[in-house]
Parts: sequence; C-alpha cells; structure tokens
Amino acid sequence: MTSAVVVVTAVLGGLAVGEAAQAIPGAAQAAVVRGTAQASSAPGPAQAASSPCPPEMSARQDGSLVVHSEPDGTGVPDGLVVHLRDKKTGLRVAAVDTFRKVTDPDGILPDFQLVSEPLKPAALGIYTLEVGSETEPVVCGDFDYRLRAVVTEVDVVDGVSLDRLETTVSADVTTFDPRTGASAPLRNTKVHLSGERTSQEATTDAQGHLSSPFTFRGTENHTEVRVEVPETPDVSAGGRSDTARAVRQKAEILLDPESRKIKTRYGSIATITGQAVRIAGDGTRKPVPEGTPMLADLTGEPRTKADGRFERQLRMVHDRPVKTTWAGGRSPWLQYAIADTDAEVVEAGFFTDVKATIGSAGVTFTGGLAHKPLSQTPTLVEVQYSADGKTSWKTRNVFTVDFATARFDLALPGEADGYWRLRYAAAPRMQGSVTDPVRLTRTATEFTKFNAAPEPLRTGQSFSIKGTLRHETPAKAYGGQLVLFYFQPTGSQDYVFKGHAKTAANGSFAHEFTADGTGTWVARYRDADGKHLNAESRRDDLVVNP
Repeated sequence: MTSAVVVVTAVLGGLAVGEAAQAIPGAAQAAVVRGTAQASSAPGPAQAASSPCPPEMSARQDGSLVVHSEPDGTGVPDGLVVHLRDKKTGLRVAAVDTFRKVTDPDGILPDFQLVSEPLKPAALGIYTLEVGSETEPVVCGDFDYRLRAVVTEVDVVDGVSLDRLETTVSADVTTFDPRTGASAPLRNTKVHLSGERTSQEATTDAQGHLSSPFTFRGTENHTEVRVEVPETPDVSAGGRSDTARAVRQKAEILLDPESRKIKTRYGSIATITGQAVRIAGDGTRKPVPEGTPMLADLTGEPRTKADGRFERQLRMVHDRPVKTTWAGGRSPWLQYAIADTDAEVVEAGFFTDVKATIGSAGVTFTGGLAHKPLSQTPTLVEVQYSADGKTSWKTRNVFTVDFATARFDLALPGEADGYWRLRYAAAPRMQGSVTDPVRLTRTATEFTKFNAAPEPLRTGQSFSIKGTLRHETPAKAYGGQLVLFYFQPTGSQDYVFKGHAKTAANGSFAHEFTADGTGTWVARYRDADGKHLNAESRRDDLVVNP
C-alpha cells in the first residue's frame, strides 16, 4: 500500500488529481486517500452493505478523519475504507484506506481511534461519509469541511454579586480554513452569549473582537458564560466558556416554627416551610432572589418566591435531622447556610383495601394491614360494632394478622343494621389505625347458578348463559332485576360489557351470544333500590376453537 495522499476532483470531462503529500511512514500508521475509479452519479440508498459503519466518525479541525471504536475496542472492521461523496455532484471524490492508530498510552483502556492525514477536497462544504461499494453504499454520517469558527481569549469579568449582577464578556472570534491552515477574523458577526438561565446576542467588531455586557439572574448554580458562534452554511459552529468569580453574600435559612420540630408517621410526606434571606453589601437583610433553588425534595428542586419563602415536600423514613440548604449543597451567590428540622418518625400500621359486607353468614371483613417499617411480629385486630356509628363501640371479635402475609378474611355473626369498624391499637412507639365506620344494612344478593354452555365451541357458534339471582336471608328468588354480562378475553386484564338480561319471577335469567373467542364470562348485579348489596357470579371459562 503506498504511503501517499491523493485527492481527486470532478471537472468537465473527467477527474483532476490534486496535490500529493507524504504520509506517516509504516503500513499501519500511514494515511492514504485514493481517488474514485470513475465518475458516476450517486446511486440510490441500498438495503444492504458490504461492510458496516464504525461506531463514530468525525472531522478534525485540520481536515483529518477520525474513526472511533466502541469502548471495548470493537466496532471498527479490518481493512476499513471510507469514501467521501460530494453532496452537490453526487460523485465519490475520495477514499481513505490507511490510518494511524491512537491507543491509551498506559495500555489500560481497550478503545482506540484511527486518524487519517488531513484530507484536501477541492471545495469547502459538508461531504457524505460512506462505506461499501459504489453500487451498495452505506451512509455513515458527514465529513464537515467548512470554515471552522474558533473562539479564543474568552473573559468574563469577576466580581459579580447579588448586588451587581452585570458583568462584561469579551472574546476573539476567528475562522480557521482547513485548506490552508490560515485564520481570519470573523467580522461583524452575531454570536450567542449564554449562561445557565440567561442568553443574549452580541456582535463582533471589524477585528473579530467581542465585548458585551451580560447580566445574570442570581439564581444560577454556576456563573459560567459560553460564547458560541452559530452554524451557517459556510461556517461550522464553535464556542468557548469562561466563569466569572462571584462574591458570595452571607445568608440565613429561617424555618417556620412548625417546621423546626415534627413528629410524623413512617412513610408519610412532611411539609417544611420557611424563608431564605441574604445580607446585602450595605448590611440590610433582603430575600434571596426569586427562583433560588433549594435542596431537592419529592418535587425536584423547590424554588423561593419573591419574598424568599419556600416549601419542601419530603417523605419521612428516618429518625434524624432533616437538612434544608441550597440546591446541591452550595450556591455561587450565597454563603453556605443550613437549617435543621428535628424529626421524630414513628412506626405506622394502617389498613389497606378493607371491604365489609353482609351475607347469609353475617358480617365479612377482607383486606390487609400494613406495617412500616416492615415487621414480622403477628398482631391483634379488633372488630367493633356501634348502633349509631359514634358512641358505645363494642369489640365483637379479635383476630390475628401475620405481617408476613398482611391479609385477612374474617366472617362473624352480626346485626342486620349497624356500624362496623376495625381497630389496630399498635405499640407505644407506633401509630395505630382505625377504619372509617361503615353501615351495613343492605340485603345480601347472590348468584346461585351461572353457566355458559355448550362447550367447547367453534367460532360463530351460538351459546347461552343461564343462571339464577337470589336475595335476602334465607335466600329467595329475586325477579325483575337487571343482570349484566362481561367477557374477559384470554390474555387480557380487562372485562368488556357484552349485554344484559332481566330475571324472571323465579330469579332465573338467560341470554344467547355468538362465540368469537376463548375467555372468561361473569355476571354482575348492581344494586338498583339502595337496599341490596352488589353481587358477582362465579367466573366461567369458555373455550372457543377456530
């Protein structure tokens, strides 16, 4: 393989060969760019390629091509050849097939870069990078061979503070020409000045110099300002940053009285409120700027209001002081300040998903009892009754809940009308729980029969759902009531309403359907007169074959 760089340019009637330059000697460290074999229009996108794209390819300022491997050193095929295609003419104008390999000098990291010698296309612009053959090219990105915007001598004047937020930003802006290596001032050009929360435009003078005032907001987490030249068709973007040294002012974080000491249940959300103030240069106390970020909470980074007040939402799980300070623990504008909330977190027990019903067997309670933090010790729960739901609560039953499962299902005899609740007294350092009273007066309702038949079925075949609805104790037929039918297709979590039927005087009902899939059928009764409990039938699986 020759150690040379050859560049070709399409001209009228054929190809013109550009200047050759001596490459780095050695087969593994030379960079070669060869011209295309023939000039032809660019083919359309191919569905397949003879070789894959490397993980990343880019152009350096001097026009050399850099190929990056994966972090583990893979992704770059052996014998890599990268082609440049002119976006305007559609012709391939160069092929790069030799690179020097740059690896970790300590030999620890396996990734590497392949770097070519500077390429010298005839015209500035953005070229397409391809691998693969001319007939089956694979596009791998772009090769940016435009003038490069270069920002140097960036200076953001120090000494800003919350009393003086304005500073001056200066810089020199030039362009670098990869063809010649020459630099020139970028005259009378708009550039962007941007901080964390503020941005503005400025314009360079006839010498490419920039000097512009810039005003911070005083709520930034840093005082860095970036000078950025925006991209244009002829010039690629470029930029550089500098940080202004800010004078931090003394500050205080004052918690409201109710936020200085709190006692709360484990896992609950506590609200901490207060005001943040600063000591200005003249010694006066002032609110910190509106929007000053405070230490993160459940909502993100809460920000102060115009009067310096703030509110933080925290989930309480530890018996230790809760600290309130600036976001990230520090501010470029304010000296470190902190306020502690003395937090006492008590263990908590609470009921979950509790349901109380009345049926032929009496009162039934189902649900769960949670303990935070998790406990493995079984505990006792009381079932209590009151005639008016306010006074004279009497314990009718005591049962054990094992926190390993934390679920319960209890039935016991009870009055036809009255109020019921569950009570968990808990331990001295623990917050107990009592369910809301529930009045149980409605008449029990149940499906005593429910069946979908015949089965199995074929798609399109008719079938019937039949059953019986009964109520009261002892149970008797419940006629003239609406029964709703729902279907859950196999694999779905949802039940879909399919129709309804009315019960006959003897409580029976029937409805005909057309089979369209395997799944589960269920019938439901919903209280219509305010005196009955809802009811649901057993679930009946129905197999439907194609």
